[in-house]
Amino acid sequence: MTTSAQEVAHKANIIASEGARQAALGAAKAAYNGTPAAWPTYDAAVKAADAAHLRAVIASAAANGLDGPRQTLKELTGSYA
Repeated sequence: MTTSAQEVAHKANIIASEGARQAALGAAKAAYNGTPAAWPTYDAAVKAADAAHLRAVIASAAANGLDGPRQTLKELTGSYA
């Protein structure tokens, strides 16, 4: 059973991680010049930002006795780690 303090901590961690994800996405978009040659780099940066966010959510969930979105991470990266 989780406490309300654990849930509050987990929500705060998710918000912080989402902020970092948004910053990374903004940097990727700013660097992307709209050409087909630049697409692979942009796409990789977006996937990396998403994977880092999911890993942070999973780590926070584990630290707070909750379940994390492991299947989503598997679908994005091909790995549960």
